[in-house]
Amino acid sequence: MPTVEIVRFPGSDEFVADNLVIKDCLSKLVDAEGHISTYYGIQTEDNRGAYLFVIWETYDHHMKFTKHESYAAAIASLKRAQAGPLDVQHADFDKDAALAMGAPVTEVVTLIPKPGVDEEARDIVTKLKERLNAHGSCYCATLGESRENKGTFFMLLGWDSVQAHYDVVNDGVFPEMIKSLYVVNQVELKHAKLIKYTE
Repeated sequence: MPTVEIVRFPGSDEFVADNLVIKDCLSKLVDAEGHISTYYGIQTEDNRGAYLFVIWETYDHHMKFTKHESYAAAIASLKRAQAGPLDVQHADFDKDAALAMGAPVTEVVTLIPKPGVDEEARDIVTKLKERLNAHGSCYCATLGESRENKGTFFMLLGWDSVQAHYDVVNDGVFPEMIKSLYVVNQVELKHAKLIKYTE
C-alpha cells in the first residue's frame, strides 16, 4: 500500500475563509515524483483544525521530495494557512485510505494504546475495523501506525455524514465495542469534509 502523509495544524482565519490559500503548496505536490493524490479540508467539530493528506507511492518518494528545492517552497506556502505549528506524520494503511478520504465525511481517529494493553488494544481495534468494513454504511475503515511515533495509530473511516457515523456506532454490537476501545486507548476522534485537489 502507498504511504500517507498526515499533516495537521490549527487553521488561520485566512484558511478558514478560503481553504485554497494553500494552492501553491498543493500545486508543488502534484508535480512531485511519486505523488498519487492530495486531500485537504477543515475539521467539522471546531471549523478550525486543518488537514492535509498526501498519498505517496512509497515513503521513499516523500523523502526524495523533502530534498527537492520545491519542498521548502511548499512548506513556506503553508504559512498563510497556519495559526500554529504543523504536525506531520506518515502511516502505511492496511486498506486504500483514498476510499475513506473520498467519502462525503472522513472520520479521523488517533489511537494510543494505554500502557500494558498493546495487544488487547490492537485486537479490539482490528475487530471493530472488520465489523465496520462489513457494514454497508461505512465506505472504508483503515488503520495505520505512525512512522514517526511508534505506538500511535490512525484510523480513517468514510461516511455519508457525521450523523451517519453516529447512527451506526450507537446501534447493535458497536456501543460495547466502542466502549472497550476507549478503555484500552487514548482516543482522539474528529471529522472533516475533505476535498481532493485537482488542477
